[in-house]
Amino acid sequence: MRDLCHMGGVVSATQNLASALADRHDVEIVALRKVRDRSHFALDSRVSVRALTDLRAHSPVYDGDDSLAHEFPLRYPYPESEKSPVVSRLAEKRLFAYLADTDADVVVSSNPRITTLLATAPGRYLKVAQEHSMPGIYSHSIRRVLFKESYPRLDAVTVLTPEEQERLGDLVPHVRDRIHVMPNCIPDPGGRQADGRNKVVVTAGVFKPHKNFRGLIDAFETVAARHPDWRLRIYGSGPEESTMRRTIQEKGLYNHVHLMGPAYPVTAELAKGSIFVLPSLREPFGNVTVEAMTRGLPVVSMDCDHGPRNILTHGTDGLLVPLGDTEAMADSIIDLIEDDDRRIGMGRQARLTSEAFGPGPSAERFETILTEASAARKLAGTVDCTVLQNGDVQVDLRPQEGADGVPEGLTLLCRDVSGKEKSPTIPFRAGTAVIPRRGTLTEGLWELVVVSAEGREKHLHAEHCDAGNLVAPSWGASTEGLEVLLPYKEADDRLRVRSRVREEHAEVSRLEVREHDVLVEGELWGGEAVTTDVVVTAVNRSDRQRILSFPVIWAEGTRFRFKIPLDALVAEHGDKEEVWDVWVRPTTGDPAQVGKLVTDILEPHTVFRYPRPVQKRPRPTVSARRTSGRRFLRGHRGAPAPAAPAKIEIRPYYTTAAQLAFKTVAL
Repeated sequence: MRDLCHMGGVVSATQNLASALADRHDVEIVALRKVRDRSHFALDSRVSVRALTDLRAHSPVYDGDDSLAHEFPLRYPYPESEKSPVVSRLAEKRLFAYLADTDADVVVSSNPRITTLLATAPGRYLKVAQEHSMPGIYSHSIRRVLFKESYPRLDAVTVLTPEEQERLGDLVPHVRDRIHVMPNCIPDPGGRQADGRNKVVVTAGVFKPHKNFRGLIDAFETVAARHPDWRLRIYGSGPEESTMRRTIQEKGLYNHVHLMGPAYPVTAELAKGSIFVLPSLREPFGNVTVEAMTRGLPVVSMDCDHGPRNILTHGTDGLLVPLGDTEAMADSIIDLIEDDDRRIGMGRQARLTSEAFGPGPSAERFETILTEASAARKLAGTVDCTVLQNGDVQVDLRPQEGADGVPEGLTLLCRDVSGKEKSPTIPFRAGTAVIPRRGTLTEGLWELVVVSAEGREKHLHAEHCDAGNLVAPSWGASTEGLEVLLPYKEADDRLRVRSRVREEHAEVSRLEVREHDVLVEGELWGGEAVTTDVVVTAVNRSDRQRILSFPVIWAEGTRFRFKIPLDALVAEHGDKEEVWDVWVRPTTGDPAQVGKLVTDILEPHTVFRYPRPVQKRPRPTVSARRTSGRRFLRGHRGAPAPAAPAKIEIRPYYTTAAQLAFKTVAL
């Protein structure tokens, strides 16, 4: 953790879970810094605490004299707005030293920024990240590091609700298999139970806009008008306190609404009330809601994302009101005020509901997550991958170190990275699975996962990936269209397959930039034999009604050759860059876009670079003719004649989708 020195929900939840796990495990909390003598929250004496830097001036091990204690860390991702480091270079350095030497079986990060350090640290221990908020709302800079670099290196990521599990899985589909739901641990602190008789409504939290306490004050204006003998107590502090006080004064509610200040333990104060209200507009979980329920309080809560609806059952132990509906919140409070039996009965049920978030169930949930993560790690996950001569992709599992071969019952799962397509499965037989080139994977990127007989998943990492048979494939153009699979390794060696599927496609085999034209040779997939009646067109990307046409100058079977005159592209250049996509249009059948798809090169646009000839543009003339409903243009339409001929550079290139295009740029 960053530290145990502030009164926050993450500190409370982490210490609660550590205490719960201490029954059956040796548990240590490692804090990057220490600035006060004691935590605000209770901690089981069996849990040890280690502070990596001590910034208490009276401490005999005070680190403030070390210059590194005042330097920004090198790898801990800091917001650019920070003027001084809360987590220092000294703390970062000592954390990496600790992680290099620890004998822990599991290391858990409770902070997304610390997670980025844990992900890159050495060690054979299980690496787990606990997300106590919503990763989707983190800043772009921290999301980029977490999603692309950190999460893939972890054994498990826990989130607070099923909705957040689904949402994060959509944001980071390649780690979907290791995202688990782990609600916060909220023990019953004991002490006084609410009896539902005090005419007091209570709430607590930090005074920030998303907590919506001003909305609750507005709602209580309606409540006080109906029931002037009831009071609202708000516990906490924060930047909105002065605004809240002003609102209370302006509404004349100073006898009905009271800002009570921070309280610890807050549960003792909540027990003095008869109804708890959570007015938040956003709440990943809501520790204080469960804390109130342990005291036997029914809850009125905004139905915000995502915590409350995963804690409450509407009408049983509380009431959920539409998000942002202040009037509905007032009505729900009034309903419970006016029905003693319902209010007291819901309070009893709330007490029972809270037990599901207690130490015992929480420890069992977390142990189950660790068991699953450990079992997944033991799955064979390193493979050798080969493109066979027929274009199929063979995946060979390597046995785990010390294992006697590859276990039976394993399945290869191909998962669409976009999450839109169904996931085909192929059984491993004697450690080998083969993905057929045809009819298996639709167009897109696919991640490969091994699945055990019990349903556990592990992403495959490639030791060797051989796509040599795509350099000059033995299978040629087919009237059935193009299907080609290209396996490749990500930066962290995760294995993916790029699938290209086209009913019609024109594959470039040779492109030559000459003095007056560009010569293109290729082969047609998904069509009949090519003849010289075939037309090649260049379609303007920004105005698809602008089309240039060129003849095929040579054809033999499915092979063809055509020229694109440079002066035709120059004549069409307007006031800005022009981009033209190239198509082959047979006399019968659908057009085929020209590109470079049958290759072992993952990104042809970075490899195939061509000369960029420069020509002068003459004064434009305007002419046009129509063919089959399309305008085939000769010259530039409607542009004013330049004072002098301009130099135009013609750039042949492949797009990121590996399609052939031409760009013209005025120099």
